[in-house]
Amino acid sequence: MPRLTDLIRAQTSHEAVATDQNSVTGSMGPIGFPLLSSRPSPSLEKTDWYQRACHELRGVKRAVQSRQPWTLDELNRLASGIVASLEANDKLVQMVLQQDGEDYLVKNAVSVAIVSVKIAAALGYEPAKLEQVAIAGLLHDLGMFLLPDSLLYKTEPLTDEELQFVREHPQQGARMFKDVGEANPWVGRVLLQEHERWDGSGYPHQLTGSQIDEMALIIGLADVFDALMSSRPYRCGVSPHRAIRALLVNGKTMFPHRLLKALVDQLSIYPLGTTVRLNTGETGVVSQLNRQYPLRPILQVSRQAGSGHAPVSKTVDLRAETSVHIVEVVSIG
Repeated sequence: MPRLTDLIRAQTSHEAVATDQNSVTGSMGPIGFPLLSSRPSPSLEKTDWYQRACHELRGVKRAVQSRQPWTLDELNRLASGIVASLEANDKLVQMVLQQDGEDYLVKNAVSVAIVSVKIAAALGYEPAKLEQVAIAGLLHDLGMFLLPDSLLYKTEPLTDEELQFVREHPQQGARMFKDVGEANPWVGRVLLQEHERWDGSGYPHQLTGSQIDEMALIIGLADVFDALMSSRPYRCGVSPHRAIRALLVNGKTMFPHRLLKALVDQLSIYPLGTTVRLNTGETGVVSQLNRQYPLRPILQVSRQAGSGHAPVSKTVDLRAETSVHIVEVVSIG
C-alpha cells in the first residue's frame, strides 16, 4: 500500500527517485487579487519571506483542522513579497534547496510556491500573474489540511479507507477555497487539477493535455521536484541535481516539454549548492548560475592552503574558464 507522504505528490515520483539513482550514480493586477499599492521590499533577510509564509500556513492549517475561519489577506501580501524577492535574487531558492526539517506539508507548500514562480517567470508570466502562481502554490494542498496529524505523519502503509480519503483532497481543497475566495474561482480550479498529469496518469479526473490549466501543471511540476528532494522516515531524498535529472528522464509524459525546460532554465541541471568535481581534480560548490550556459555555472572551489592554514576558496566561472569543465556531481553525506 502507498504511504501518505508519497501519495500526495505525483504518482510516479517515488519510482522516479529509484530510476534516477540507478541512472545517474557515478555519472555526471492579478485576477481577483488586488496588488498592494507598493510591493514589499525584497531587501528583507532571505529567511523572512520563507519563514513568514511557513508561520502563516501553520495558522491556516490549525484553522482548517479546528474548523475556524481564516482569510487570504496575509497570504496575498506574502505572495507579493515572494515574487518581489525572486525578482531581486535567488536567496529564496537557496532556502528551498537546503531542505530543512520544517513540517513537511507546510514546507512543501512554501517551496512549491517559490519554485512555481521561477518556472512561470521563465515562461514569461507578468508580475501580476506570478502573484497568482504564488498564492495558488501556497494553497495547492489546502485539502490535506483537513487530515488529522495522526494520518498526515503516518509512516505505515495506508489502509484502503485512508487511501480513498487522501485521494479526495483536491476536491476538498477546491470546496474549502470557495468559503474564502469565492470571487477567485481560478484558484479552486488549480487546487482541483494540481495532481492531474499531461498523459492522463493523474487524479482525480485523469485529465489530459490542454484540459489541464497550465498553472496547475506548473505547480504540479514544482510539487514533484520538491517531493523528490524531501526525505521520509523510510527513504532519503535526492539532491536537487538528481531530482531534475529524474524529471527529465521520467517526467517527459507527465509534463509538457516547455515546463521542464523552464525548470532547467531557472534552476539549471546543477542547481545552487550542488557540489561537483572538475576535470582538474578540484571540487567546487555551485554559487551562481549562468542562465545562457546551464552546464557552466560559477563555482566556489576549495584550495588547500599551506601547512597549518585553513583551506581557502576561489571563484571559478566556467563560462570564462573554457578549459575547465564538470565531470561529475559529488554526493555529500
